[in-house]
Amino acid sequence: MEEKIYELPIPRAITTGIIFEAAEKFGLEVDQEKPPEDAFDPRTDLPIKDYVPRIIIRSDSPEKLLAAKEYIYKKHEEWITNLEEWRKRRMEQIQSKFRK
Repeated sequence: MEEKIYELPIPRAITTGIIFEAAEKFGLEVDQEKPPEDAFDPRTDLPIKDYVPRIIIRSDSPEKLLAAKEYIYKKHEEWITNLEEWRKRRMEQIQSKFRK
């Protein structure tokens, strides 16, 4: 019997470190989407458009993909929240150096 493979495209804004962490935790395969036919010049093989492929995660189980999706989005939200706090602390550090 053939084994079904399920795919889930991940938005480009998600940090790749989070995606690879989820792939390792849930045992998923990570790949990139295939570029469209008109993304590269056939004569020079140079990109014509500003094409950035999305990351795709694959699994044989839809439950694993849904669990990984929840994990990725939760980690991304935490990362964004902590990023703002880090920026504020860093700005305070820089400003304190200039005040001296």
